[in-house]
Amino acid sequence: MGFLSNLFKKKTEYYDDYELVDWEAEPNSKKELDMKDPLSREAYVRECLDEMRVASEEMDKLTNEYAVVTSYLTDMEEIEAIPGKEKKELENIAKHLHDLRKNHDAYVLKENVMTTKEYNKIEAMEDDIVETLRKIDEEENYRDLVKRDMSRVSKERKSYDFRKQELSVDIENSRGIAVIIMAAAAVLTLLLFFLQMLLDMDVKLGYYITIGLVAVALTYIYVKYMDGVSEKKKVDRTINELILLENKVKIRYINNKNLLDYYYLKYDIESGKELRKAYDRFLIEREDRRKYETNEAVYLEEMAHLVKNLRKYRITDPDIWIHQTEALIDPREMVEIRHKLIGRRQKLRKQMEYNQTIAAEASDEIKEIMGKYPESRNAIMAMIDAFERGDYSKNSEDKE
Repeated sequence: MGFLSNLFKKKTEYYDDYELVDWEAEPNSKKELDMKDPLSREAYVRECLDEMRVASEEMDKLTNEYAVVTSYLTDMEEIEAIPGKEKKELENIAKHLHDLRKNHDAYVLKENVMTTKEYNKIEAMEDDIVETLRKIDEEENYRDLVKRDMSRVSKERKSYDFRKQELSVDIENSRGIAVIIMAAAAVLTLLLFFLQMLLDMDVKLGYYITIGLVAVALTYIYVKYMDGVSEKKKVDRTINELILLENKVKIRYINNKNLLDYYYLKYDIESGKELRKAYDRFLIEREDRRKYETNEAVYLEEMAHLVKNLRKYRITDPDIWIHQTEALIDPREMVEIRHKLIGRRQKLRKQMEYNQTIAAEASDEIKEIMGKYPESRNAIMAMIDAFERGDYSKNSEDKE
């Protein structure tokens, strides 16, 4: 059971073992290999040669990087050795370049007032946008005026319609009252007639009074009726005039609305106020872009100026200082950069020493094997020749 348990370990146990591996420990030596076997010896020599190849490649990269770091440190010494007056001029250029860079970053990081699409749209109509805004404002003001006129005419017409209804009622009432008066007069006359005939009464005075009252009442009703008819005619004329005026105002309103709808569609807006706000944002954005373009032009000039000045003092890589202007301005920044470069160089030196050691040990291992096993000397020498010609890796892959 124990054997089977070892064969079928859980995945978690496998990973636990994996985590315990010390990846920084020294590599296994040949003592753990069976060197009596010629194939094992050749495999080990091949491994040593591969270690030497990897170490050589790493040394090339490390040497180049070490040279670059050393060059930076040398440049720093050259910069610090620049005489006072020239050093001050260099600091002034660096300070100006630093400020220009801040302006550049501020614009790049700043949220734009408007999108490029919106900007291009306003820019395309820039030549006539002021006149367009004037026309839209004029038409919108006229629209408001026409709407007020329409409202006033509508209210006035409603008032006259109401008055017309009142007059029509008064005229009809006058007719009714006249009929009632005539009927009452007829009844009263008949009553007086019956009194005269049946009771032989003297009703002359009653006739006179009746006739007088009827005459006065009918005269009053007639005058009121005629006044109502006359006023109704005037109201009808006024209503007709208001209808004509209302139609005229409506035509103006429709023409004005159609023109404004055309402007709104043409410029993709909902009001002149929206277009004016967009134009105001455009002016701000345009000014920002002009400042940015001016800043960029001066920025490029100052970069070239700084590089040109640094080249006068035998600086190997002057371009790198374009992005390290703070170090040219503030000595503390320069000290911090130097410390980092020294730390990098120490790390590189340590890596170089490690790879040199790996290559030397691999070479010693091969020499030791050749000494102990002379029968493999020819095969090993052939592998070394292939390695020195540069086709070792290919040959080894073919054998595998």
